[in-house]
Amino acid sequence: MAYLPICFFTEYNKAIKNYTKFDDWYLWVQMYKGTVSMPVFQSLEAYWPGLQSLIGDVDNAMRTFLNYYTVWKQFGGLPEFYNIPQGYTVDKREGYPLRPELIESAMYLYRATRDPTLLELGRDAVESIEKISKVDCGFATIKDLRDHRLDNRMESFFLAETIKYLYLLFDPDNFIHNDGSDFDVVLTPYGECVLNAGGYIFNTEAHPIDPAALHCCRKRKEEQWEVEDLMREFYSRKKTKKFTLKRTPNHGEGESAKDPEDASSEKAGEKRNSKKSSHSLLSCPSQSFNSKLAVLGQVFLDNT
Repeated sequence: MAYLPICFFTEYNKAIKNYTKFDDWYLWVQMYKGTVSMPVFQSLEAYWPGLQSLIGDVDNAMRTFLNYYTVWKQFGGLPEFYNIPQGYTVDKREGYPLRPELIESAMYLYRATRDPTLLELGRDAVESIEKISKVDCGFATIKDLRDHRLDNRMESFFLAETIKYLYLLFDPDNFIHNDGSDFDVVLTPYGECVLNAGGYIFNTEAHPIDPAALHCCRKRKEEQWEVEDLMREFYSRKKTKKFTLKRTPNHGEGESAKDPEDASSEKAGEKRNSKKSSHSLLSCPSQSFNSKLAVLGQVFLDNT
């Protein structure tokens, strides 16, 4: 799983504030000149206050969040595009497909501030979704927030993300919010694995991943070695199609020369056998979990 080092993000954040931030809004700018190209707010950008809270920039995060919240209260949802100077939706971008980003930011900011305003947003979101989009077989996309016309569809991220973030916003004791004070130690023949200690990473549809499980309870190393053997065999066969096989000199009377393909398989087998004797089936961290994963969810260092 790739991640952006905090030092790089800090540099990017400086450029974002310098070129795109205006009165606690973030506008679209020209990539090479930095000049404003479109003075709009896009609903997908509503994740930004939550990200700011994770790096400790809570004051700026709250000011931007409150700007986005005023748009929600104006329409009962966030339009895909919102023209900031005009204070209204952009033509052909008036819909709201029940996106989760603003509620996601509310969840993270509430964890950081306990500000009841964030719970008010959650309440308003529940009431708006129930009143406007609920139909007999689910919750429909709002095609136009100006008159609350509905579309005949429900996006997968509504169930996977929007509802989940609402639930977590109102459930402060949920295991997802674990700060590392409670965890499970799983004993294996090769050491201990510390699991369920918090710091969960959400993928793009908010499915939680325990980083400790990824780090500590790896798959059997034999699988990796099998793949390596297959790759060696594949490349050795490609070479035999292009070049004439050369036989190695005889090492003794009655002993035939070995095919390079067989020799490479034997070497691979020897390497695999040597690895089996020196590695355990599970690789567990030498440091304690808490020293590798901070309470606020910083990415731990992997020196293995």
